[in-house]
Amino acid sequence: MSGSPKYSQAELERQRQAELEEKRRREAEREAQRRREAEARARQQRLEQRRSQVQHQAQQVLAEVQQAQALIYADAAQSLQQTCQQHFTAIAQATDETRLQRLAEQVTQVSADLQREISRKRRDDAEKQRRAELDRQQFELSELDRQVQQIPPADAAKFDATGQAQVQQALQTVRQAIARGNPAAVRSPLQQAIAAVNQHSQQVSQRRAAWQRRKAEAEQQQGELAALIAGLEADPVVMRWQAAEVATLQQQAQAAQQAIAAEQFEQVAPLLQAAQGQAESMVAIANAAQLKADQRDYIANSIAQTLEEMGFVTYRKPEHADHPATAILIEAGTNSGKGICVSVPVEGEVLYDVEGYAKQTAAAVGGGTAAVCDEAEQVITEMHQVLADQFGVQMSELTWEGKDPNRQLRKADDLPSSQPARSRTH
Repeated sequence: MSGSPKYSQAELERQRQAELEEKRRREAEREAQRRREAEARARQQRLEQRRSQVQHQAQQVLAEVQQAQALIYADAAQSLQQTCQQHFTAIAQATDETRLQRLAEQVTQVSADLQREISRKRRDDAEKQRRAELDRQQFELSELDRQVQQIPPADAAKFDATGQAQVQQALQTVRQAIARGNPAAVRSPLQQAIAAVNQHSQQVSQRRAAWQRRKAEAEQQQGELAALIAGLEADPVVMRWQAAEVATLQQQAQAAQQAIAAEQFEQVAPLLQAAQGQAESMVAIANAAQLKADQRDYIANSIAQTLEEMGFVTYRKPEHADHPATAILIEAGTNSGKGICVSVPVEGEVLYDVEGYAKQTAAAVGGGTAAVCDEAEQVITEMHQVLADQFGVQMSELTWEGKDPNRQLRKADDLPSSQPARSRTH
């Protein structure tokens, strides 16, 4: 044989070929079954791995839900937990990866829903906080309004008009800030309004108290003035001699009332001080005048009694009935037609006028003549002696115009009736 390849063709007989083919078919079926079983095992293993992954994911989401319960609403927390439990059941029952994938997506959606619920409650809480702060600020504004309303408007305008305007402006600024709905923008104006209201309230209170003290002091002073006048009016001696001056004090009392009404309280004290000084002077003047009047009355009564004891019938009357300082006139007469009229003043000379006594002219010592009326002079001189002895009234020597100072008293005729005689009391 040469070195080239040698070949020949083998061919099985039909029976042998069929047997081999049948054998191959059976072995191929067994091989296919093994492949299917291996695939099924591999597929199941992958399914369980995926199930475990999805279950772990679901457990993490459930843990997140449970940890976030304080951050979300209770109904949302309950709903999310129920959804997680439903997913656990579905994951356990899932038979293919496609189903597990959809469940994994749903678990992821639960996580997203959780974040959305957290955000929703956070926004709601922020809104509630905003509204709560606005409500608190609105409450503070209402309290400030009430505090301002407790101050009578007239007092506010009277005692702190500038503060009143500042308070109204501050409150209006707060109202506008609250209306815009931003609590942060309200805080500073609100604090300024609180300070303005407190200061205004304090100013009004302090100034009103000071005004009331001044008013009370002025009213007390006016009351003292009225009491002073009432005391003077209750004194008959003062009213007899100083009625016009008391009327002047009454005008001062009216001026004090007018000063209080005009809130010029500082004008009342000087009026009271002046009235007190005037009252002391008025009382002193009235007492002095009354003492003179009492002296006049005593002297007039003494003269009248003395004349009556000397046989005269007397009649007394004031010279001017409407004036307390008037002289007392005593008209004395006898049955024989002789009369003496005596005028007793509050001060000065007692005047005598005689009627019915004969009068004559006598030579005066040193030359010339003088009117004489020895009988009337003797009667009056006798009366002077009785006044001194019984009543303690010392009368000076009787004199009249034209009397001779050096003549001796005689039992003669007349005391001139045309010119009154005078005598001073002591």
